[in-house]
Amino acid sequence: MSFFDEISYRTLLGRAVGYSAVLMGGEAVYVEGISRIVSVSGEKIEVSARKKLLVVEGEDLSLEEVEKESVIIKGRIACFKEC
Repeated sequence: MSFFDEISYRTLLGRAVGYSAVLMGGEAVYVEGISRIVSVSGEKIEVSARKKLLVVEGEDLSLEEVEKESVIIKGRIACFKEC
């Protein structure tokens, strides 16, 4: 069981929440549960997770460690929001 699965099971009684994200000190964000990358620029990166659009805004943003359903976004992160 992954770290996020364990937390989800313990706090949400096993209900699926769609995605999980960890913001790391304004320098990176790890997102698990994405379905596709929507757009990428140095100031804004958008990814979809089920029916949600996740938006990361900041400066010098880049995609790192892109895996099947997860991604790490690095840069000076000013905002992370769900739309």
